[in-house]
Amino acid sequence: MSEPVPNEVPGARKRGRPKGSTTGSTKSKILKAASKEFAHAGFEGASLRSVARRASVDPALVHHYFKDKSELFIQTMHLPVNPAAIIGQAVTAPLEELGYSLTSALISTWRKPAFRPPAIAMVRGLISSNNAAKILKPFIQKEIFSRVGARLPQETAEARVALVASQFIGLIIARYVVALEPLASMDDDELIELVAPTIQRYLTGDLPVQKH
Repeated sequence: MSEPVPNEVPGARKRGRPKGSTTGSTKSKILKAASKEFAHAGFEGASLRSVARRASVDPALVHHYFKDKSELFIQTMHLPVNPAAIIGQAVTAPLEELGYSLTSALISTWRKPAFRPPAIAMVRGLISSNNAAKILKPFIQKEIFSRVGARLPQETAEARVALVASQFIGLIIARYVVALEPLASMDDDELIELVAPTIQRYLTGDLPVQKH
């Protein structure tokens, strides 16, 4: 007769990788569960713990494969680059150079062949689907534009960030989604030099007095 395992609770879920699973199948299971959880609860409402419940795995296992919710979301959306990490580096530039830094980071990221197809699909989904917008908007706001706003005076940060977002979103749609010429084939460095001053003006230039 085999000896019982000390302190083992009958029927309790064991920590670690589920028995009989492989790394690939377990991670795939978590990603499928995450996709459903983000669709159900949105980016803000979902958590690593709620994804673990949906996947029927221990929360520690989700942490094993994904550093945080942002990384899980990025992999669920099949993006090879985390935009939040790109922005995180760009916003460290001096405030007077922030427009150039952000514009350069945006265009350099979209230059990557592996990034562009899934990113274009994400933008199209954001435009055409209310459900996709519900999922993506909080992520974009929290992980990308809030980092820019943190560098700006609180009283005008919201308006300035919205103006920057409108410029960048319009640029992405015109250049990469619609392929509007001559914007689509313009040299990257030339485009940066043209757009960056406008972004800088939105960030640090004078704004009309807002009426309430």
